[in-house]
Amino acid sequence: MAGAALAALAPKPRDRIHFAVKFAAGAMRVAAILTLLGGAAGTYAVFNLAQIQGTENITLTGIWSVIVGGLIVAFAVVYALILWGFADGLVLLADIDDAQRRTQREVADLIIAQRTARGPFHSEVVASAQESDRPRSAL
Repeated sequence: MAGAALAALAPKPRDRIHFAVKFAAGAMRVAAILTLLGGAAGTYAVFNLAQIQGTENITLTGIWSVIVGGLIVAFAVVYALILWGFADGLVLLADIDDAQRRTQREVADLIIAQRTARGPFHSEVVASAQESDRPRSAL
């Protein structure tokens, strides 16, 4: 209870912009897309080794080209998913921080309202108390 009472007196936390978090998440998503493009380029290179200068002596049979190309694509997809997941995690942490700040503000507002208000039914209680104070007329 003491923590809640102090929350009403402390300055209310404001929502943050989270520019750095959003920028980092965007950079991670760009890196994920570039990873996928790199995996596609690597697979293309494996299938066309004879056309790349300096790789004329390297030969892969058809099945090995498919296996190596599949591994390159698989690793690129897994790495891209990991990067994209971390980007979403950063955004989620920023949203959780905003929600916690919003909750702290609402608790502080409720405590201040409870301290300053007489209650939700104060006017009804006062009205019924005044009616009971009146003397009843004898009929």
